[in-house]
Amino acid sequence: MKKRFKILLTIILPIMCITSLCMSFLMISNGNKTEKVEKEKVPVNKTRYEANYFAMADETSPAQGQSTSYKGGAVFLEPDSTFIMIGGTIQNHTNTYGGAIFISEGATFTMEGGTLTGCSATYGGAIYVSSGGTCNINAGTITGNTANYGPSIYAEEGAIVNISADTVIDENSVEIVTNVSISTDTIAVGNPSAGLNMYYVDFGNYPQTYVGSSMNTTLESWYNSNSPTAVNTYTVRTRTWQAYQYTDGNIYARGNRYVYSSSYTYLNGETVGSSSTTEYTWFKVEPIRWIILNYEAYTSGSDSELEIMSYLALTADIRFYTSNTDADGTAGTSDDPNQWINSELRTWLNGTFYTSAFTSGEQELISTTTVGNNITGNYDTATSNTTGVTTEDKIYCLSYWDYYNSAGLFTNTNTKMLCSPTDFTLGNYCYKFTNTSYVTATHPSGGTCYYWTRSAGPLASSACDVTAGGFLSTTYYVTDCNYGVRPALRISI
Repeated sequence: MKKRFKILLTIILPIMCITSLCMSFLMISNGNKTEKVEKEKVPVNKTRYEANYFAMADETSPAQGQSTSYKGGAVFLEPDSTFIMIGGTIQNHTNTYGGAIFISEGATFTMEGGTLTGCSATYGGAIYVSSGGTCNINAGTITGNTANYGPSIYAEEGAIVNISADTVIDENSVEIVTNVSISTDTIAVGNPSAGLNMYYVDFGNYPQTYVGSSMNTTLESWYNSNSPTAVNTYTVRTRTWQAYQYTDGNIYARGNRYVYSSSYTYLNGETVGSSSTTEYTWFKVEPIRWIILNYEAYTSGSDSELEIMSYLALTADIRFYTSNTDADGTAGTSDDPNQWINSELRTWLNGTFYTSAFTSGEQELISTTTVGNNITGNYDTATSNTTGVTTEDKIYCLSYWDYYNSAGLFTNTNTKMLCSPTDFTLGNYCYKFTNTSYVTATHPSGGTCYYWTRSAGPLASSACDVTAGGFLSTTYYVTDCNYGVRPALRISI
């Protein structure tokens, strides 16, 4: 679809003059409200336009269906209203859509002078222009604003933005949110009785907690009434979960659940229910918690990066490989179905998961890691990970040896390796072991799952995993899909 983004070197004569000064908030309706302000001298022959300060959405409308309370830090223009700014300063305001000004469909904002500065938003640090809205920047200064998308102006598909000569658009910047900090306390990994307490970080976001039946009904009604635009997409095998920002400011993912057992229960005690292609389930998108695998090395300075692994299994129904068949019939070669280099799990982690769980700023923190791998049949020695094809990965899984190593964190102790699934993982075909003998801090009455390692097993058709009882296993087929996924990665903070 063609983008209607125009840059015109023209002057448009003012009809009405209104401005919002400093910390006030002004809602512009289609009535005739006028405030007289002192006209500020407009700089002439000083034009600077840098395209990277703008974002033009392509068939997306992130503000659609959102409450007006999230729109316009200083000025909200209702549909078909007009606002002309000839001087003054709008400064240090913030909101989700348009740190300073939000322009609704049919509304027109004209800037003949003045300054928009120090404002911030997720979309449109200074100005957000809805589809069908018009933004005329004829003169003035837009400077020092920040946003994740469009630090000066964010324009939806179908919006019109006119920028003419006597305008200074300068020093606006993309705000990369990378507030990653190491916890000051520890959490129990595996069974709390195992005594493996680890520091952690929260990094990235992913669907996790079921919202509950009441909120599920509320969200579905809101979705059907407003037809909001998705802000993210999470894909698990053939299922797509679309994420939307609700009026409470939180983001929730909507999709069709596919369950291993309808008798399983979510963390709130409600039954998961049967698989459905017509009934929609909502999960809250939340920060991912990661345990730090090299805390001592990082804090001592011997390792400049954090190696982290997800505390919980984040999803299931991702196969290690698509087929159990060994193409050449000879085990121990690089074409074996159990080789990490060929793995469907590896492809998903470094593609779909990487792009949906992390913002562009967070992705910049994730290192490319040289990952050692093993060949079929050689998985339980210190040199196993030197026998296979080395890969370069952003995201990976720990190896059999990482868990088996007596000098490592997990020391082949099953109580340390127990892991529980998120609610979202249960909604994506995860097997949940409900034996009360196998407990974790999040599931004190039982509730653990299998999860993959990256290691090849003793047969070309098998890959290594950790069982729901916390024991290392080598015999399961690469095509099994009810195992959890516990990603690992390295970040530089």
